[in-house]
Parts: sequence; structure tokens; C-alpha cells
Amino acid sequence: MRRATGVLGVALGLALVLSSCGDGKSSGGAGGGAKSEVIAIAADPLDYINPLNENGSPGIQVAQAMFAPLVATDPNTGKTVNVMADSVTPDKTSQTWTIKLKPGNTFQNGQPLTAKDYVDSWNLTAQGSTAWKNNGFFSKVEGYDAMNPPTPDGATPKPTSVKTLSGLKQIDDLTFSVKLKVPFSQFGLTLQYLGLAPLPEEVRKNPDAYKRKPIGNGAFKLDGTWNPGDDIKLTKWDGYKGPNAPEADAITYRFIPNADTAYNEFLAGNVDFVDVPPTKIKTFKTDAPDGWVTATSSGANYLVMPAWDPRYKNPKLRHAFSMAIDRKAFADLVGLATPSNGLVSPDMDGYRPDACKFCNFDPTAAKQLLAEAGGFSDPVNISYNTTSATGQIFAEAIGNMLRQNLGLQVKYSGKQGSEITALADTRKLDGLRFSGWGHDYPSIEDYLTPMFKSNGDANFSGYNNPELDKVLAQGDAEPNPEKAIKLYQQAEDIALADMPLIPLYAKQNAYLHSAKISPRVSKYTGVQALYSTFK
Repeated sequence: MRRATGVLGVALGLALVLSSCGDGKSSGGAGGGAKSEVIAIAADPLDYINPLNENGSPGIQVAQAMFAPLVATDPNTGKTVNVMADSVTPDKTSQTWTIKLKPGNTFQNGQPLTAKDYVDSWNLTAQGSTAWKNNGFFSKVEGYDAMNPPTPDGATPKPTSVKTLSGLKQIDDLTFSVKLKVPFSQFGLTLQYLGLAPLPEEVRKNPDAYKRKPIGNGAFKLDGTWNPGDDIKLTKWDGYKGPNAPEADAITYRFIPNADTAYNEFLAGNVDFVDVPPTKIKTFKTDAPDGWVTATSSGANYLVMPAWDPRYKNPKLRHAFSMAIDRKAFADLVGLATPSNGLVSPDMDGYRPDACKFCNFDPTAAKQLLAEAGGFSDPVNISYNTTSATGQIFAEAIGNMLRQNLGLQVKYSGKQGSEITALADTRKLDGLRFSGWGHDYPSIEDYLTPMFKSNGDANFSGYNNPELDKVLAQGDAEPNPEKAIKLYQQAEDIALADMPLIPLYAKQNAYLHSAKISPRVSKYTGVQALYSTFK
């Protein structure tokens, strides 16, 4: 589902694999009818709804209901199926892709959905000066560089005279083509990402005017007015003609910044679905004995090193930090978690259980590496999310390990998650922070390009290595899947050697659901309240 949280403590929207579940007979629940549900999201309220300018899990969860992708993963087979697309066809080299839309689809304002809507929406997002979060998703398209001139780190690009991607062409009302800079065999999979959703013409003309009254093309539309801080109330849109429409007639997304509060709202019968916070890992099965689901996450969780800060640039310093962390103890503290030994989720093709050479706990080796790096005299600052009940606990756990095993001074900064992300995006954040990642499409490449490519749209650390960019490009251009995976593994090795992100853990996620719904569970698409069946 995507995407990064930016800080530990915000619920990740990730692809999941079913592990086990209760029988769904718990009490509790909310909503105004037999087919309405209230979904709690433990995060700060959204300020706007625009999938092209959103790569955080909370916003993407809402966008999933309101916008339909070109393609999707079938929850039963794991195969890619068409949604708004009628066909997606690569040329022989996988460099030029032709996308034909199904006829008869419209936006929720009645405007027909056409190829022009995709072309114009993508060009708007690819324009660097627009400063939308999914700009980097178009970096592989021919003409991207002309729309995104070199810019000082953390700054917004200035407007350019070039306003369109040269590789993006409308062929007719329902057909457009995408020419990439180089062949990319994974491109068809990327089309399921909602960051590629179209916006209707009236929204494109004045996006700010529609920040809080979005017009989508998906199964649900906004029900009435919505202001920041309000619940987001959606109602089924009868004009949706795509496949696999959810069963619900109405959905309310309730944003509750504190995960423990959200959990208690479920127990009080005020919401129908909630993530189990880390503080409740040991009690949720007895709190809701017949209404729980646990699932292995396809996400990965990291400690972010600020590559823009010269104090942290030496790879040996990063390796020292990594080897000073007792991942087993930290995973036990997190709960339902296992230590990570790489940058890729264990359920991805190409995962290697021993990828990381500097992820084993070895305080002696860590001290030696720190000495070889010249030491670190300043206090290490660790930022944590104050809206998470465990944010400070986890930060102090990591800090204690760095202090005890490396002799470092450590301090802590508690802020709201959105503030931490904003400071990091502008390269003003001091020190370390937590982050997490879930893939947009089932490929090892999606764990590498966004976070480690120099212009990746989720490059949390500000990392830049031309050699890694080169190997990623070789993997993208390799049409043979097995050979491509080998190249992506080489890119992972480079990233692990530089270690801008320190792997921490992978975990099982746990959810509670009310008696009236059964969330959809798939080893391919995860646990999804949006696609609940009603009893």
C-alpha cells in the first residue's frame, strides 16, 4: 500500500501476509447501518486528500477508497489485473509502454476519464516546482530531468520553461504511451501505485481549491464537507464501474493521533477496525478474544542516518552504530517482531537472510569501527514521535545501546511525526529518526529505488551514490527477472555498505475488528478493512 511513515509509531499501510485470526465474534463496532464501518487510523489528521501529493500510509488508505488505480494485484492469485486500464503493453525492450483505458469510466463530477487526464496529471506531478511528494515516481520517464533542474539539497526546484515529459504522449482519447529513459521491466507493476492516479481537469486547474473536496474516480466519494481534524466520511459512488468494488455503503475514517486512545475507542465500541499498538501486543488477544487478526508485514523498519550531516558521513561510523544495537532485544521490546538483516522484506523474491554484514550485535567490533571513524564527540540526538505511546521508549532503548556500547552522549527530541518529517525533508533535522517502508508493488526494486536512488521520492537520509544509481539502472534495464534480481541485490549490497538506513526489525501487525465485519485477508494484498464483508 505504501508508504513510509517517517517516524516510528505511526501505523504503516503495508502489504501483509495472513498468519492467524480470531473468529470475529467480538462485541463492539460503530457506524450508522449494516454496511457502514468506522476505521480508526492512529495518526495525525490529514490536511488534504491528493494521492499525487501523498506517500504516507494514512493518506493512501483514504485515497484507496476514493481513487482507482490503472492496475491492481488480485487478492486471490497475486497476479496483476486491470482496473482502469484495458491493456498495458511494453515494446520488445520494455522501454516504451502503451496504456489503453477501458471506455465508459468517469470522475465523480461526471467528467469522462480520458488519456489526457493521466498525461496532464502526471506532467503536473513531474514538474519539480509543483513540489508534490510523488514527483520522484516519474524520474524514469524521458524528459524528467528537464523539468527538475539541479537544486540545492532540501530546496524546491524553480519553475522551468519545460512543462511536459517528452516521454509522455497522448495517442487518442483512451490511449497514451510512456517512453522511459532506459528499459524498465518492472514498470507495469508500478502502475498499481495510487501516486499515479488521475485528477479531473477542474482540479488540475486549481489543486489548492480542491485540497479538502477531492474528486476521485474510485468506489467512494466524500460525503458532505470535510475540514482538517474532522472524521472523513465517505459514501459509495454509484458511478464506479471498476472491478472488485468494496461491499460497504459508507466508510468513516477516524484519525486518532494516539494509538492507545484509538485502541480504547475500539474496546468502547466506537470504531470497527483498529491497529493494535505496540503497548497492547501482550493483551490484545484477551482484550478482544474473538475479533483479532495477526499478519506478517511486508514492511521494513529502519533507523535513519542523516547523510546531509558531515558528522555522520563516514560509513564506519554508521556500521559502528549498527553493530552496537542488540536487534533481538529491541525486537522483543517492539513485540511480534524479528531482527532485520537487510533492507528488503523477507517475503520478496530476492531477499537474502544474511545480506547485511554489519547487522550483528558486536559491541567490541562496534567500538573498533567507531575509533577507526575518528570517534563522535557531539551528543547523538534521536527524534521520536510524541503521539506514539512507545516513541520515547523505543528512542531511549536505541539511545541506551549507543551510550552503553559506544560510550556516546545521547539526547532525545520529542515532536509530532509531521514536524519530524518536515525537518528531515528540509535537511534541518538534527541526528537520527525512525522510519518504515512498505512496497507499492511486489518487487525487490521498490525497496531500493525510492529510498536509496539519489532522486528517490522517499530518500529519507538524503543519500547519494552514483554507483548505486548505475546498478539500479542496470537492474531496471534487464528483462530477465532472475538476472534483474541479481543486479538489485548488488544495489542492496552497496546501500548496506554505505548504510544511510540501519535495518532494525520486521514485525507482525495485529488488528481488531468488530463483530459485524470480516476484513479481507490475502497473502498477496494483506488485511484490508476497506474490503470487509458484512455479517
